[in-house]
Amino acid sequence: MFVFGASLLDVGNNNYINTTEKCNYPPYGIDYLGGKPTGRYSNGKNVVDFLAEKLRVPSPKPYLSLSKTDNPLEFLEGVNFASGSAGILISTHQGLCISLETQIDYYSSVLRALVEKLGIVQVQRFISSSIFLINIGSNDILVYDGTGVSKYVRLLISTLEGELKRIFKLGARKLVLMGTEPIGCWPVVRALNKSSGDCNRELNQVSSLYSEQAVLLLKKLQSEYADMSYSFFNSYRVFDKLIKHPENYGFDESKAACCGMGYLNAEIACNPFATYCSNRTKYVFWDGWHQTEATANLLVSMAFDGLPPNVFPVNVRELSGLNAENAHVIQFIDQ
Repeated sequence: MFVFGASLLDVGNNNYINTTEKCNYPPYGIDYLGGKPTGRYSNGKNVVDFLAEKLRVPSPKPYLSLSKTDNPLEFLEGVNFASGSAGILISTHQGLCISLETQIDYYSSVLRALVEKLGIVQVQRFISSSIFLINIGSNDILVYDGTGVSKYVRLLISTLEGELKRIFKLGARKLVLMGTEPIGCWPVVRALNKSSGDCNRELNQVSSLYSEQAVLLLKKLQSEYADMSYSFFNSYRVFDKLIKHPENYGFDESKAACCGMGYLNAEIACNPFATYCSNRTKYVFWDGWHQTEATANLLVSMAFDGLPPNVFPVNVRELSGLNAENAHVIQFIDQ
Protein backbone atom coordinates (compact mmCIF):
# COMPACT_ATOMS: atom_id res chain seq x y z
CA MET A 1 0.00 0.00 0.00
CA PHE A 2 1.11 3.52 -0.85
CA VAL A 3 -0.80 6.23 0.99
CA PHE A 4 -1.28 9.92 0.17
CA GLY A 5 -3.42 12.51 1.88
CA ALA A 6 -4.07 14.36 5.10
CA SER A 7 -4.67 13.69 8.79
CA LEU A 8 -7.22 10.90 8.44
CA LEU A 9 -4.42 8.79 6.90
CA ASP A 10 -1.34 10.23 8.63
CA VAL A 11 0.45 7.67 10.82
CA GLY A 12 3.17 9.98 12.08
CA ASN A 13 4.80 12.00 9.27
CA ASN A 14 4.02 15.28 11.01
CA ASN A 15 6.03 14.09 14.01
CA TYR A 16 9.14 14.63 11.86
CA ILE A 17 8.48 18.18 10.61
CA ASN A 18 8.48 21.59 12.27
CA THR A 19 4.74 22.19 12.61
CA THR A 20 2.09 22.92 15.20
CA GLU A 21 -0.16 20.40 13.43
CA LYS A 22 0.73 17.39 15.55
CA CYS A 23 -1.08 14.98 17.84
CA ASN A 24 1.89 13.26 19.47
CA TYR A 25 0.51 13.70 22.97
CA PRO A 26 -2.17 12.00 25.08
CA PRO A 27 -4.98 11.19 25.00
CA TYR A 28 -4.35 10.55 21.28
CA GLY A 29 -3.50 6.87 20.89
CA ILE A 30 -5.19 5.88 24.15
CA ASP A 31 -6.66 2.80 22.44
CA TYR A 32 -3.70 2.09 20.17
CA LEU A 33 -1.28 -0.73 20.98
CA GLY A 34 0.56 0.32 24.14
CA GLY A 35 -1.85 3.18 24.73
CA LYS A 36 0.60 5.80 23.51
CA PRO A 37 0.31 8.57 20.89
CA THR A 38 1.86 7.73 17.52
CA GLY A 39 0.96 10.73 15.40
CA ARG A 40 -2.36 9.22 14.34
CA TYR A 41 -5.20 11.70 14.69
CA SER A 42 -7.31 9.15 16.51
CA ASN A 43 -7.83 7.37 19.79
CA GLY A 44 -6.52 4.20 18.12
CA LYS A 45 -6.08 2.75 14.64
CA ASN A 46 -7.03 4.74 11.58
CA VAL A 47 -8.32 3.89 8.10
CA VAL A 48 -4.87 2.90 6.82
CA ASP A 49 -4.34 0.39 9.63
CA PHE A 50 -7.69 -1.30 9.12
CA LEU A 51 -7.36 -1.42 5.34
CA ALA A 52 -3.88 -2.94 5.65
CA GLU A 53 -5.34 -5.65 7.91
CA LYS A 54 -8.03 -6.42 5.32
CA LEU A 55 -5.44 -6.58 2.52
CA ARG A 56 -3.11 -8.65 4.74
CA VAL A 57 -0.21 -6.29 4.18
CA PRO A 58 1.79 -4.25 6.71
CA SER A 59 0.36 -0.87 7.67
CA PRO A 60 2.86 1.34 5.81
CA LYS A 61 5.30 3.31 7.97
CA PRO A 62 5.51 7.10 7.68
CA TYR A 63 7.86 8.09 4.87
CA LEU A 64 9.87 10.45 7.06
CA SER A 65 10.72 7.57 9.40
CA LEU A 66 12.18 5.69 6.42
CA SER A 67 13.64 8.51 4.32
CA LYS A 68 17.21 8.05 5.58
CA THR A 69 17.17 4.26 5.22
CA ASP A 70 20.19 2.54 3.68
CA ASN A 71 17.97 -0.36 2.62
CA PRO A 72 15.44 0.62 -0.08
CA LEU A 73 13.89 -2.86 0.22
CA GLU A 74 12.07 -1.50 3.30
CA PHE A 75 9.89 0.37 0.82
CA LEU A 76 8.51 -2.97 -0.40
CA GLU A 77 6.30 -3.00 2.70
CA GLY A 78 4.61 0.12 1.36
CA VAL A 79 5.02 3.75 2.40
CA ASN A 80 2.67 6.28 3.98
CA PHE A 81 3.22 9.86 2.75
CA ALA A 82 0.07 11.41 4.32
CA SER A 83 0.44 14.55 6.39
CA GLY A 84 -2.01 16.18 8.78
CA SER A 85 -3.45 19.48 7.40
CA ALA A 86 -2.36 18.73 3.81
CA GLY A 87 -4.56 19.82 0.95
CA ILE A 88 -4.82 19.52 -2.80
CA LEU A 89 -3.67 23.13 -3.13
CA ILE A 90 -0.14 23.99 -2.04
CA SER A 91 -1.53 27.14 -0.40
CA THR A 92 -3.71 25.12 2.01
CA HIS A 93 -1.97 25.28 5.39
CA GLN A 94 1.29 26.00 3.56
CA GLY A 95 4.32 25.49 5.77
CA LEU A 96 2.43 23.39 8.32
CA CYS A 97 2.34 20.10 6.42
CA ILE A 98 3.68 18.06 3.53
CA SER A 99 1.67 19.12 0.48
CA LEU A 100 0.25 16.53 -1.90
CA GLU A 101 2.72 17.70 -4.54
CA THR A 102 5.65 17.07 -2.17
CA GLN A 103 4.20 13.71 -1.11
CA ILE A 104 4.32 12.63 -4.76
CA ASP A 105 7.87 13.96 -5.06
CA TYR A 106 8.77 11.71 -2.12
CA TYR A 107 7.07 8.77 -3.82
CA SER A 108 9.13 9.43 -6.95
CA SER A 109 12.32 9.23 -4.89
CA VAL A 110 11.15 5.94 -3.34
CA LEU A 111 10.53 4.57 -6.81
CA ARG A 112 13.99 5.61 -7.99
CA ALA A 113 15.62 3.89 -5.04
CA LEU A 114 13.70 0.68 -5.74
CA VAL A 115 14.52 0.74 -9.45
CA GLU A 116 18.22 1.17 -8.68
CA LYS A 117 18.07 -1.84 -6.37
CA LEU A 118 15.75 -4.20 -8.27
CA GLY A 119 15.49 -2.99 -11.86
CA ILE A 120 12.56 -1.36 -13.60
CA VAL A 121 10.75 -4.53 -14.72
CA GLN A 122 10.44 -5.99 -11.24
CA VAL A 123 9.49 -2.64 -9.69
CA GLN A 124 6.90 -2.00 -12.39
CA ARG A 125 5.25 -5.34 -11.63
CA PHE A 126 5.29 -4.60 -7.91
CA ILE A 127 3.91 -1.06 -8.22
CA SER A 128 1.16 -2.00 -10.67
CA SER A 129 -0.21 -4.59 -8.24
CA SER A 130 0.00 -2.26 -5.20
CA ILE A 131 -2.95 -0.35 -3.77
CA PHE A 132 -2.71 3.45 -3.82
CA LEU A 133 -4.94 4.99 -1.15
CA ILE A 134 -5.74 8.69 -1.37
CA ASN A 135 -7.91 10.87 0.87
CA ILE A 136 -7.44 14.58 0.23
CA GLY A 137 -9.53 17.74 -0.09
CA SER A 138 -11.09 18.16 3.36
CA ASN A 139 -8.61 20.82 4.45
CA ASP A 140 -9.08 22.75 1.21
CA ILE A 141 -12.82 22.76 1.85
CA LEU A 142 -12.33 23.79 5.47
CA VAL A 143 -10.49 26.96 4.34
CA TYR A 144 -12.97 27.74 1.53
CA ASP A 145 -13.21 31.52 1.31
CA GLY A 146 -16.65 31.91 -0.25
CA THR A 147 -15.42 32.80 -3.75
CA GLY A 148 -18.05 30.56 -5.36
CA VAL A 149 -18.68 26.87 -4.86
CA SER A 150 -18.42 25.78 -8.51
CA LYS A 151 -15.34 27.90 -9.19
CA TYR A 152 -13.52 26.59 -6.12
CA VAL A 153 -14.36 22.96 -6.85
CA ARG A 154 -13.10 23.37 -10.44
CA LEU A 155 -9.79 24.59 -9.05
CA LEU A 156 -9.54 21.62 -6.68
CA ILE A 157 -10.42 19.06 -9.34
CA SER A 158 -8.10 20.48 -12.01
CA THR A 159 -5.23 20.51 -9.51
CA LEU A 160 -6.06 16.99 -8.34
CA GLU A 161 -6.11 15.79 -11.95
CA GLY A 162 -2.54 16.93 -12.47
CA GLU A 163 -1.36 15.18 -9.29
CA LEU A 164 -3.16 11.91 -10.09
CA LYS A 165 -1.61 11.90 -13.55
CA ARG A 166 1.81 12.21 -11.95
CA ILE A 167 1.06 9.14 -9.83
CA PHE A 168 -0.12 7.16 -12.85
CA LYS A 169 3.00 8.11 -14.82
CA LEU A 170 4.94 6.74 -11.87
CA GLY A 171 3.36 3.32 -12.25
CA ALA A 172 0.21 3.38 -10.08
CA ARG A 173 -2.64 1.32 -11.50
CA LYS A 174 -4.93 0.47 -8.55
CA LEU A 175 -6.39 3.55 -6.93
CA VAL A 176 -8.66 3.84 -3.89
CA LEU A 177 -9.97 7.39 -3.65
CA MET A 178 -12.01 8.39 -0.63
CA GLY A 179 -14.36 11.32 -1.17
CA THR A 180 -14.71 14.10 1.37
CA GLU A 181 -17.19 13.95 4.24
CA PRO A 182 -19.85 16.58 4.99
CA ILE A 183 -17.18 18.95 6.36
CA GLY A 184 -19.88 21.35 7.53
CA CYS A 185 -21.00 18.74 10.07
CA TRP A 186 -17.64 18.31 11.77
CA PRO A 187 -17.96 19.16 15.48
CA VAL A 188 -15.42 21.99 15.14
CA VAL A 189 -17.59 23.62 12.45
CA ARG A 190 -20.88 23.04 14.29
CA ALA A 191 -19.34 24.61 17.41
CA LEU A 192 -19.08 27.92 15.57
CA ASN A 193 -22.89 28.02 15.52
CA LYS A 194 -23.63 27.93 19.23
CA SER A 195 -27.28 28.90 18.87
CA SER A 196 -28.21 25.67 17.13
CA GLY A 197 -25.14 23.52 16.51
CA ASP A 198 -26.35 23.06 12.94
CA CYS A 199 -24.12 21.98 10.06
CA ASN A 200 -22.64 24.60 7.74
CA ARG A 201 -24.59 24.18 4.50
CA GLU A 202 -22.13 26.00 2.24
CA LEU A 203 -19.17 23.83 3.29
CA ASN A 204 -21.33 20.76 2.73
CA GLN A 205 -22.21 22.03 -0.75
CA VAL A 206 -18.52 22.36 -1.58
CA SER A 207 -17.80 18.88 -0.22
CA SER A 208 -20.73 17.26 -2.03
CA LEU A 209 -19.85 18.87 -5.37
CA TYR A 210 -16.16 18.00 -4.94
CA SER A 211 -17.05 14.32 -4.46
CA GLU A 212 -19.35 14.35 -7.50
CA GLN A 213 -16.67 15.94 -9.67
CA ALA A 214 -13.99 13.58 -8.35
CA VAL A 215 -16.05 10.66 -9.68
CA LEU A 216 -16.25 12.30 -13.13
CA LEU A 217 -12.49 12.88 -13.00
CA LEU A 218 -11.84 9.20 -12.25
CA LYS A 219 -13.99 8.17 -15.23
CA LYS A 220 -12.09 10.59 -17.44
CA LEU A 221 -8.72 9.29 -16.25
CA GLN A 222 -9.78 5.69 -16.84
CA SER A 223 -10.49 6.56 -20.46
CA GLU A 224 -6.94 7.93 -20.72
CA TYR A 225 -5.26 5.11 -18.79
CA ALA A 226 -7.05 1.99 -19.98
CA ASP A 227 -5.19 -0.31 -17.58
CA MET A 228 -6.01 1.80 -14.51
CA SER A 229 -8.62 0.52 -12.05
CA TYR A 230 -10.20 2.42 -9.20
CA SER A 231 -12.54 2.16 -6.25
CA PHE A 232 -14.29 5.33 -5.09
CA PHE A 233 -15.59 5.42 -1.53
CA ASN A 234 -18.50 7.82 -1.20
CA SER A 235 -17.60 9.26 2.20
CA TYR A 236 -20.14 12.06 1.83
CA ARG A 237 -23.08 9.71 1.44
CA VAL A 238 -21.91 7.32 4.17
CA PHE A 239 -21.21 10.09 6.71
CA ASP A 240 -24.46 11.85 5.93
CA LYS A 241 -26.34 8.73 7.00
CA LEU A 242 -23.98 8.08 9.90
CA ILE A 243 -24.44 11.59 11.29
CA LYS A 244 -28.22 11.66 10.84
CA HIS A 245 -28.87 8.13 12.12
CA PRO A 246 -25.90 7.01 14.24
CA GLU A 247 -28.06 4.44 16.03
CA ASN A 248 -28.36 2.46 12.79
CA TYR A 249 -24.59 1.86 12.89
CA GLY A 250 -24.13 1.19 16.59
CA PHE A 251 -23.23 4.75 17.64
CA ASP A 252 -24.88 7.06 20.18
CA GLU A 253 -23.22 10.41 19.45
CA SER A 254 -22.57 11.98 16.04
CA LYS A 255 -22.55 15.72 16.80
CA ALA A 256 -20.12 16.18 19.68
CA ALA A 257 -16.48 15.14 19.76
CA CYS A 258 -15.29 12.56 22.27
CA CYS A 259 -12.22 14.59 23.22
CA GLY A 260 -12.06 18.36 23.57
CA MET A 261 -13.39 21.28 25.56
CA GLY A 262 -16.33 23.70 25.34
CA TYR A 263 -19.47 23.45 23.22
CA LEU A 264 -19.76 20.02 21.56
CA ASN A 265 -16.28 19.29 22.99
CA ALA A 266 -14.99 21.14 19.95
CA GLU A 267 -14.36 24.80 20.86
CA ILE A 268 -10.93 23.90 22.21
CA ALA A 269 -9.06 21.06 20.53
CA CYS A 270 -8.34 17.73 22.19
CA ASN A 271 -5.29 18.15 24.41
CA PRO A 272 -3.69 16.53 27.49
CA PHE A 273 -5.94 18.58 29.79
CA ALA A 274 -9.19 17.96 27.91
CA THR A 275 -11.92 15.61 29.01
CA TYR A 276 -12.64 12.62 26.83
CA CYS A 277 -15.48 10.12 26.70
CA SER A 278 -15.15 6.67 28.24
CA ASN A 279 -17.49 5.04 25.69
CA ARG A 280 -15.32 5.76 22.66
CA THR A 281 -16.89 3.02 20.53
CA LYS A 282 -20.16 4.97 20.68
CA TYR A 283 -18.81 8.24 19.27
CA VAL A 284 -18.48 8.97 15.54
CA PHE A 285 -15.91 11.73 16.12
CA TRP A 286 -12.82 11.48 18.29
CA ASP A 287 -11.97 15.19 18.18
CA GLY A 288 -13.40 18.19 16.35
CA TRP A 289 -12.18 16.99 12.95
CA HIS A 290 -11.32 13.31 13.08
CA GLN A 291 -13.14 10.04 13.44
CA THR A 292 -12.81 7.49 16.22
CA GLU A 293 -11.17 4.13 15.73
CA ALA A 294 -14.66 2.57 15.71
CA THR A 295 -15.74 4.84 12.83
CA ALA A 296 -12.56 4.11 10.86
CA ASN A 297 -13.19 0.39 11.26
CA LEU A 298 -16.76 0.78 9.98
CA LEU A 299 -15.66 2.85 6.96
CA VAL A 300 -13.04 0.32 5.93
CA SER A 301 -15.49 -2.57 6.23
CA MET A 302 -17.86 -0.70 3.90
CA ALA A 303 -15.10 0.26 1.46
CA PHE A 304 -13.67 -3.26 1.38
CA ASP A 305 -16.82 -5.33 0.99
CA GLY A 306 -19.53 -2.76 0.30
CA LEU A 307 -21.79 -2.19 -2.69
CA PRO A 308 -22.78 0.81 -4.82
CA PRO A 309 -23.66 3.59 -4.18
CA ASN A 310 -21.35 3.57 -1.13
CA VAL A 311 -18.37 2.20 -3.06
CA PHE A 312 -18.05 1.81 -6.84
CA PRO A 313 -17.43 0.69 -9.55
CA VAL A 314 -15.76 -2.07 -7.52
CA ASN A 315 -15.03 -2.39 -3.82
CA VAL A 316 -11.48 -2.66 -2.49
CA ARG A 317 -11.60 -6.45 -2.19
CA GLU A 318 -12.47 -6.67 -5.89
CA LEU A 319 -9.90 -4.03 -6.83
CA SER A 320 -7.13 -5.90 -5.03
CA GLY A 321 -7.87 -9.02 -7.05
CA LEU A 322 -7.79 -7.35 -10.45
CA ASN A 323 -4.81 -7.90 -12.72
CA ALA A 324 -2.97 -4.76 -13.78
CA GLU A 325 -1.34 -5.32 -17.16
CA ASN A 326 0.60 -2.06 -16.81
CA ALA A 327 0.77 -1.06 -20.44
CA HIS A 328 2.19 2.33 -19.48
CA VAL A 329 5.88 2.39 -18.69
CA ILE A 330 6.91 4.20 -15.49
CA GLN A 331 7.98 7.75 -16.35
CA PHE A 332 10.05 9.69 -13.85
CA ILE A 333 8.98 13.29 -13.37
CA ASP A 334 12.07 14.91 -14.86
CA GLN A 335 11.91 12.90 -18.08
